[in-house]
Amino acid sequence: MKTLKICFCLLLGMLPCFFCCTSIPYERSLAEKNLFEEYFSLAEAYKKIEKYEKAVVYYEKSLASESFHKYAFYEIAVCNVYLKNWEKAAASFNELLENDPENITLKSSLAYIEAMRGNLAGAQTLYSALYEENPDDSSVLKNLILVLIAQKNYTEASEKLVVFEERFPYEDSLQELKKAIPEDSK
Repeated sequence: MKTLKICFCLLLGMLPCFFCCTSIPYERSLAEKNLFEEYFSLAEAYKKIEKYEKAVVYYEKSLASESFHKYAFYEIAVCNVYLKNWEKAAASFNELLENDPENITLKSSLAYIEAMRGNLAGAQTLYSALYEENPDDSSVLKNLILVLIAQKNYTEASEKLVVFEERFPYEDSLQELKKAIPEDSK
């Protein structure tokens, strides 16, 4: 009996050692998840204060996480737009569109990027397709008109402006668009 008590006391004495020397199941994956959450949170904070280069650094660290990868990739693309890294932004938005080809936000973003890159023909093509798919979206038609004006295609811009005025008569940008087309071109 005395031997049994000694063994029991020894086992009790080793119990704290057992818990100290072993890890909790899934502890590492939980720590990694928390780390990626922190990276993503830091990236969001930097983006909020318009420190896009720093945000990209932390979004890139978040890419290694399966649960944050898609969000981080999109946010990197957005930061590249703010940083005017048009080539990187275009490549990222094209990749995003491959995975979600019907996403209007992605298509519109890519059209904007093309316009900012100076590829006005490409932007016109994208905005025209978007307008055909979404005739009730005033911003798409407005951007199409702006691209046509930038191309000095005033005839088509005027035609689209008539449609814009009929469909969206209370749109704030209407007068600005009218002023952007030279009188002798209407």
